[in-house]
Amino acid sequence: MLKKFSQWLGGLAAPAEGSGEPRAQLCLFGKHPGWDDHMQDMGLNTERLVEARRTLYAEGIAGNIDSGAWEKLGAQALPLFEHVFVWRFRGDEFVYGRLWSSSDARGRKKYPMVACVHAKGHELTRMASLASESVTRVMEACRQETDAQAVKSVFLRESEGLAARATAVGPGSPERFDSSCKSLLAADPALNGDGAIALVRAAYSLHREAEPAIKRGLSESSRGVHLRLPGIRGMGAGGSAWAWSAAILDLLNSPGGLADGLMGIEAVGGTAVGGHGQWVDALIGRIASPELVCLRASVAAIPLTTDVPFNIDAAFADRVRSKVAMWRSGGEREAGGIHG
Repeated sequence: MLKKFSQWLGGLAAPAEGSGEPRAQLCLFGKHPGWDDHMQDMGLNTERLVEARRTLYAEGIAGNIDSGAWEKLGAQALPLFEHVFVWRFRGDEFVYGRLWSSSDARGRKKYPMVACVHAKGHELTRMASLASESVTRVMEACRQETDAQAVKSVFLRESEGLAARATAVGPGSPERFDSSCKSLLAADPALNGDGAIALVRAAYSLHREAEPAIKRGLSESSRGVHLRLPGIRGMGAGGSAWAWSAAILDLLNSPGGLADGLMGIEAVGGTAVGGHGQWVDALIGRIASPELVCLRASVAAIPLTTDVPFNIDAAFADRVRSKVAMWRSGGEREAGGIHG
């Protein structure tokens, strides 16, 4: 009972922030019918989770609602929230979550509900799977429950279960996980066909926009870098976001991750409308309200980066194709990113 009470009130049983110990912390926030307004935050026990709530919800979603940005999209706006997000930092640290359309007890539906996991110090293949399973279970349960106490029970049960399962996952390099992700991406004929033009265009956009921002310091940039990328066939919810994050880090020659983070937001379920399938919004550097317009913007409002007919140097395109061929064969990362 004491353990449950301490976890509930502030995560006293969790490793201290910056302790260097592995962690796997679940949290919930947003709108749910069990509360008259924004629900009680649960499990917000790490700086990363506080940052995720502030960036996505308190500033990003609230900012676009208050400014009327999504209303201005009209028919080009997505009808609901149904997204998976992966926010990667250095090494094996990540925040994985889902957000879905919900409402409070008064029936107000402008804000979603969010469930996410902050993990660090675990082998990425197994921990990514555990985070996905945990978040999905919580989402499905919360969609069924209408009572606040029932949601608290769901959170407590799954939070303890995640912590217990994570203890069996030791540390490990992210390299193997990323290699597998890139191999699956490169094997998609929709991306790698026609001279791999989709991947060449994605790489060129990174070269043109992200590399200069990284050189001058992402935190110093007034705007973040945004690419809208196609989903990858045959991958479950969140798989495309993981795969594109691995590819982007390799293309930017930053296999260890970016200190300022790289977020992939994957549109799933009912958001993938109009026959365009699923997509991933990759956000690099500063993430604020303008960058998060993408959450409710269809591809009619924000086209895929890979559909933009850039004028690309042939030598650059050949280097990208060579790298993609190595991904497909599971080869090691080439030194020097996309510059040869």
